[in-house]
Formats: sequence, structure tokens, C-alpha cells
Amino acid sequence: MLLKLLNRLFHGPAWLTFLVMGVAVGVMTLCSLNLVELFQANFRYISTFGAMAVFDSGFLQLAELIFWGYCALACYVVFKGCLEGFLTRVHRARGTGRRAGTSAEPH
Repeated sequence: MLLKLLNRLFHGPAWLTFLVMGVAVGVMTLCSLNLVELFQANFRYISTFGAMAVFDSGFLQLAELIFWGYCALACYVVFKGCLEGFLTRVHRARGTGRRAGTSAEPH
């Protein structure tokens, strides 16, 4: 079922692919906004305060940051799939145009 949905998104109507591609980039940007800085701050917090920081939600914060990182990665994969769908359409259209143009030429 997921494969059918992804196939429809990547190779379906061009407007749908373009729309999903834009949404994926937007969500990826929101998910990854300052992610590196937050990871560094979390590691600094845990390394400075040790077990007290882990018990005082430091580990939960780390898990949330990992979740947001994977969410950004998933959006990137969707974006790349949509891009591949667009490029496939362009190559197919270009190939069809060339074949039609070359067959009309006199030999």
C-alpha cells in the first residue's frame, strides 16, 4: 500500500508531484532547523551534568532530536523520489521528441 502511494506521488500527475515536493522541502527545513546546534547543546548538557541531566529529561530531549532528524531524512527521501519522477518525465519526453524528429528526416 505504501509502495503504491509512493509510486503515485513520484510518477502520478505532475502537479501532485510538484506539490508534494514543495511540502517535503518545507517540512524538511522545519525539522532540520538548528538541529546540529540543538544536538551539540544536548551533548554539552549531558556531558556537563552527567546522570542528573539524563534523569532530568536530557535523554528524552536526545530522543526527540533523533526523531526530528529521521523526520527530516524521510522528507528528503520523498523530495528525491519526486525529483526522480520529474527527471524521468523529462527524459521520456525528450526521447520521444527525438525519435519523432529523427524519423521525419529524409535519409
